[in-house]
Amino acid sequence: MDLPDVSAALLRTTGDDFQRQLQARLIALADGTDDEAYASRLRLVASGKRPLRTLLADPQWRDSFGPQMQSFAEPPPALDEEQRRAFDDAVSRARAHVALPTDAEVAADAADVMRRARLTEDAVTQDALNGWGQVYDVPEDPSTEPR
Repeated sequence: MDLPDVSAALLRTTGDDFQRQLQARLIALADGTDDEAYASRLRLVASGKRPLRTLLADPQWRDSFGPQMQSFAEPPPALDEEQRRAFDDAVSRARAHVALPTDAEVAADAADVMRRARLTEDAVTQDALNGWGQVYDVPEDPSTEPR
């Protein structure tokens, strides 16, 4: 079974288990909705057959996560001095473990961004034309699909 199609740049920063955790979350969301078309889109993303970024344009995704996303747009509460020092220490430790990408990785990442943008635009255009109502033929649980 294929994992969600995420960029190499994201994988470099999120760790080894990110794709499996993302896949499990997407499958759980698909299992929890009564909207068959939305569930099929989530399963396609979970199986790597649909770009992850298409969810940003998906009306059901925006409706379900809109309030949470709005809270991220608000400025965080002020930190007291102890919290600020702890935050600064955590950032310093994280910076010590982050390797800057090579020129080849940056070039590959840029090409990958363009490829993903085209795939996303095509998928979103198709779904917008059909009113986001098409139910795609995907396995009920992509994690059980044979390779």
